[in-house]
Amino acid sequence: MSVLQKIAAPKLMLWALLLLLIYPLAIMAARLELWHFRSSFLLLIVTALFSFVLLALALLKLSKGLKRESQALLVVMAATILPLTIMGNFVYKAQKYPVIHDISTDLVQVPPLTAAAQVRLASDHGVQHLAAEVAQLQQSAYPQVVPLELSQAPLTVFNAAKDLMLANGWQLLAHNQQQLPYTLEASHRSLLFAFTDDVVLRIQASAQGTRVDMRSMSRVGKSDMGANAQRIERFLADLAVALK
Repeated sequence: MSVLQKIAAPKLMLWALLLLLIYPLAIMAARLELWHFRSSFLLLIVTALFSFVLLALALLKLSKGLKRESQALLVVMAATILPLTIMGNFVYKAQKYPVIHDISTDLVQVPPLTAAAQVRLASDHGVQHLAAEVAQLQQSAYPQVVPLELSQAPLTVFNAAKDLMLANGWQLLAHNQQQLPYTLEASHRSLLFAFTDDVVLRIQASAQGTRVDMRSMSRVGKSDMGANAQRIERFLADLAVALK
């Protein structure tokens, strides 16, 4: 009897289903801050490796043409391929995007994260913008991240931006509409791991009417996998549409 024949398909299926349960449990543990998010990442990587082994075994057994085991082996494949595909997408993004977590439309006079500095933990990133380290990386990877120029008055833009932040479900941390430049600060939590990113909007008068600068910065993690740049692009595009 070969090694493959000794490994029963129902046992492979049980292991695959148990491994499948680990993925949401690891994510929930990170969301609830039961342990450091890096512990969840490590657990997910180990689980993915075991899932890959089970998938390989299932494919080998299927290639032997044992019909009585096909149903259980198909369950193994379904339970391993989906999470492996999702994990593979994360790995692809990690390789695709630069290792930065602080994006700004203005890299010379970067909007300060004043309110965020008051709520960040000692273990979080500081709010100082490391322009010398990230400016070139940002300009190379995200040349489309630029200020938004609008024809409306600054106060009109401020009100529309505040409404849009609230509509997006962001938590407002601070706002200033007493004197220019107006500012809005808010935080946003990611869907899966509930990572918190802080954003600040700076609204000032310009020759065209109003210039809007935006900065988005992650509290933890070395790479944001493009999330902050995408957030800025999407928000400024939505704001422009809202003011048409």
